[in-house]
Amino acid sequence: MKATRFVAKNTALLTFGLFVGRILALFVFRRIADTGAEGTGMWGTAVDITAILTVVANFGLGTLITREIVRRAEMTLSIFLAALRIRVTLALACYGVLIAYVFLSGFDEPTRIAVMIMALGVILETTGMTCDAVLQAHEKVQFQTGSQVVSAIVYFGLSWIWLDMGYGLMGVIWANVISRTARLSVIIPLMLKHTGPWKKPVAGDYSIKARQLARMGLPLFLSTTFGIISYKIDTVMLFEMLGKTAAGIYTLGHRALDVLLIIPSLFATALFPSLARYGSDTAANADISRMGERALRYLHLAIFPLAMLCLVSAKPVIEWVSKEPGFEPSILVFQVVIWGLPIQAANHIYNRLLISMGKEDLFIRISVAAMVTNVGLNLILIPKFQWFGAAATTLISLSLSMLMHRYYVVKGGIKLPWQRMAIGGTTAMLVAWFAVSLLIQKLLPQWGCSWVSLPTVSWFAYLATVLLTGLLYSALIFATGVLRKKDLSLLKELRG
Repeated sequence: MKATRFVAKNTALLTFGLFVGRILALFVFRRIADTGAEGTGMWGTAVDITAILTVVANFGLGTLITREIVRRAEMTLSIFLAALRIRVTLALACYGVLIAYVFLSGFDEPTRIAVMIMALGVILETTGMTCDAVLQAHEKVQFQTGSQVVSAIVYFGLSWIWLDMGYGLMGVIWANVISRTARLSVIIPLMLKHTGPWKKPVAGDYSIKARQLARMGLPLFLSTTFGIISYKIDTVMLFEMLGKTAAGIYTLGHRALDVLLIIPSLFATALFPSLARYGSDTAANADISRMGERALRYLHLAIFPLAMLCLVSAKPVIEWVSKEPGFEPSILVFQVVIWGLPIQAANHIYNRLLISMGKEDLFIRISVAAMVTNVGLNLILIPKFQWFGAAATTLISLSLSMLMHRYYVVKGGIKLPWQRMAIGGTTAMLVAWFAVSLLIQKLLPQWGCSWVSLPTVSWFAYLATVLLTGLLYSALIFATGVLRKKDLSLLKELRG
């Protein structure tokens, strides 16, 4: 039970830190959207290219750093230095490749400058993420959270001031780089003080060198690189094939998925140290199966209703971010891509289960299949269906990845019954929504509720519909046995 309490505490801390950042960044994003689809497209392209380079520079080492330190805390220094050497070297190499790309690809000068400035943050972020992995291994994620909050405040403050001063998108991009520097100034001293031991191995002690860690991380490097290309290449392809406006429309519609994916990602990150302990024991499949099944079920019960809420709230959400008429297609993009949220939530859990089993090499097959599918379908669908084709491609490639992850987890001996989670939880949500929607359409037609949208006539109508649906959903998941009394006991333990 101690492990589950750590998972709950760590998830809450990580969620708080990153959500503070995302909420503040959302207000900055609203001002970016005011520049129109072209400005949003330029910003989105710079962000997604930087995200790809950051994943490449990380070399897939995040979970490996955590796993190895969990198993051998005395090697904290040698693991940290080996990882940092790999990441800094790759970050510098990536920046060199980026310079060649932006000059050869035909980017206009403002976009070229934006991408090159934003990418300066890659080396800063990879260093910060190395510190994150060490803190997670030592169960000190509160310091990671603190650094994220500082970074968020710096980013928001500088962006707002520089936008008001007329610096435009360049001000926001420079604020992004400076905020990463601020995060490092907080997280490094806290990591050095509260983790360790930070001692050099003496003669005869086992230590990990950069080359050895690189060999261990190669499968994850290849899989995460192919995976991020699969997930983030859409915006870049739209930019290259259709221009800034198309990239901007897609960026606005896709942004909510990027933000909300933090929830399952953080849950999986917090879960991993406990799974790593089980994974070090080859006879622990029963424990891994039990924890994996609960993680999948609890996450689905929370994430699927959230995706449903986004679907029926898409129009007011997009209009709140920007009322520019050019962003109307972003509403349907949002309604399509948001279903990647429950799919990717399951992927995060399956991913950590495979790592705990030492099956990292399988990620290459999965990520290559997803990347080839994504790029291939985008080449076919974007010219014909524009941003809608890219949105559909995202769902198809994420679904393929999820099915392959699950196949290899089950093949490895982990039993994960899915009917109770997928059928029971999904059905309960759909029944709750359609029942409430039908009731309101019949009794209160003036509210304007439909099968695919919540009432927008007033906040009272909106919130009352959400509350009624949530209450019915809660009753149904208990009535059908998707959630039981013993689950409540466990949730109480998680709170403690």
